[in-house]
Amino acid sequence: MIDLRKQDHLGVTSSSKDGDIHNKDAFLFLGNCPAHRYEAIITDPPYEIGIAGKDWDCKKLRIDVLAYQFHRVLKPGGNVFVFCSDFQFGDWYRELSRYFTRLRKYAWCKPDSRGTNKGMFQESFELGLHVCSENAYFDMEDRYKNYVVAGKTSGNERMMPDPDEEWSTKKGEKTLHPTQKKLSVIETLVTALSKKGDTILDPFAGTGTLGVAAKNLGRKFEMVEYGFRNHIAAWDRILGEE
Repeated sequence: MIDLRKQDHLGVTSSSKDGDIHNKDAFLFLGNCPAHRYEAIITDPPYEIGIAGKDWDCKKLRIDVLAYQFHRVLKPGGNVFVFCSDFQFGDWYRELSRYFTRLRKYAWCKPDSRGTNKGMFQESFELGLHVCSENAYFDMEDRYKNYVVAGKTSGNERMMPDPDEEWSTKKGEKTLHPTQKKLSVIETLVTALSKKGDTILDPFAGTGTLGVAAKNLGRKFEMVEYGFRNHIAAWDRILGEE
């Protein structure tokens, strides 16, 4: 019997009343996507740093292509938020500034981040970039001046492989997805950058945190995830919220 969890890619789509998850290549999906489809894009693409030796995080990311496609599929007045590594930040800023007039840095502070670096300071933040046009929507019912978003990077929220699966004990491989974001962080972004009923795209969905946040907050979602195991995990999370 074939264990579908170990299949790299099957090209399926899982659909619900709240949104869809596509097991597809993000670049191909974006290339075939109609223009002006989404009110917001909130995503966490690969960082290109080879974390835990993962192949998907070692390949060169075509940030120029993604910036163009994000602008093309976004509705006028929409928002884009991208998590990125520090050495990617300049590329994201340069490419997105070709299409958007407002760009703001964002730092997710992680005071409870785990691990030690002997002889070094502990790195405890991740960068993000919020871009939009002059007339973009922003939640004015809450105030975000000097706003600090902090939270653990691991713990009960991190998804584990199924009990009968073999998994590594290497750094970054003790959970199903090594860079899963905290739900409250994504919910903050969803609230700030979209209205109820809006549709949000995440073309690098991982284990589906954006979909859970969107559903919790009355938004629609469309997510793309190439890894079939992550696709299953994301869909299980969405069904678990029913």
